Amino acid sequence: MLSNDVKDLYDAGRISTRQMIRLEFGTGTYGFIADKDTLTYAGLTYQPFGLIEVSDLGGGLGTSADGNFTLRLAESKDFGLTPEMLTEIENEDYRDRPVRVMDAHFHPDTGALLQVETVARGYVDTIQHHFGPDGGAYIEATCEGRQLDYSRKNGRYRSIADQKRRDDGDMFFEHAATAGRLELIWGRAGPSGAQPSPNRGQWAGAASRGFLGLFR
Repeated sequence: MLSNDVKDLYDAGRISTRQMIRLEFGTGTYGFIADKDTLTYAGLTYQPFGLIEVSDLGGGLGTSADGNFTLRLAESKDFGLTPEMLTEIENEDYRDRPVRVMDAHFHPDTGALLQVETVARGYVDTIQHHFGPDGGAYIEATCEGRQLDYSRKNGRYRSIADQKRRDDGDMFFEHAATAGRLELIWGRAGPSGAQPSPNRGQWAGAASRGFLGLFR
């Protein structure tokens, strides 16, 4: 919910808003902001990077909500993003990892951060690679909205598998399942096709730190 100060600036047409993206991959947590300067928020430094495009966010309410969205990153000579570098995303542990899209609201006169509003939460499902015949390579991540968590109508109890999806070391629900019940895993089963590259770690310079190491 927006604060009254932010609402007033919106009504006056004077608010300054920048989009933020937080990716919690198995290889690290990464933050990006559509701005020319870095921003440290909630213990994470968001790197200036305006090339990640976010699709329109799904709508709906309650269990009928969609909430799915996509993230697209295209090659860029200015940022050193070659088609070969884009393929290195497969070295990252991204499958079923949390992603959050936020709006950072700044004061138009002072530049002070007024509020950060979460506009979408989800999990990275698959990443598709696209290569045009005349260039124009890009990757597109399909993200499943958090609505997926409460749209399953099967009367089951929350299990350790559900909890490990959020925190791999949290064993709170280890014995939550009851006898005689079949444990059903939410979400789609099967690998995403994100397999480690045979030449992982052989890149020089920034690439040797992994695909997202380029943006740290």
